[in-house]
Amino acid sequence: MNKEKFTFELIDKYTPDIVIKNLLKEIERDTKGYVIGNIDRYDGPIDFYTKRGGGLAAVLGTMQQMSEMVDIQQDLGEQDPEQHKFEVFLTVKGLEHYKYRMMFVDYGTISYPVTIILNEDLAVAYSGRRKDVFTIESMKQLEEMMDTILNSDMMLSFIQSLINESLRQEMKEIS
Repeated sequence: MNKEKFTFELIDKYTPDIVIKNLLKEIERDTKGYVIGNIDRYDGPIDFYTKRGGGLAAVLGTMQQMSEMVDIQQDLGEQDPEQHKFEVFLTVKGLEHYKYRMMFVDYGTISYPVTIILNEDLAVAYSGRRKDVFTIESMKQLEEMMDTILNSDMMLSFIQSLINESLRQEMKEIS
């Protein structure tokens, strides 16, 4: 091993959730507090999953799972990784129960690469395709992704409609 192959200058200084949190502050600032970008821990599934039903199907499913093949490769490599999952969403002043979920963020013990699962409309705005799962390799790439999304025509138009709705709610309260 050659020590010259390693660098000790930290390039990706912040974890993905901190990078996103800092960029989301721009939404609240630029919309004068009418729309707020949020990032919170998330415990639910972030990918396709199967809901388990009750009754006979559940019993049969349990019986089928009693014996299964195990891939030994799952026991090699990284063990006991931390799991950091977040949801990124918008809230709107005056719309107490409204929430627009933009994306999920998922990374393990090692911060990068990070997996981003985008809302389909935002995926199209970001990449021009309906592909919604992205592996982001660095803090810089994450900042570029967020900048592209937040400044896309789709997002700017959507945020304007949220501001308009918030203003309508204010008018109701005055009347």
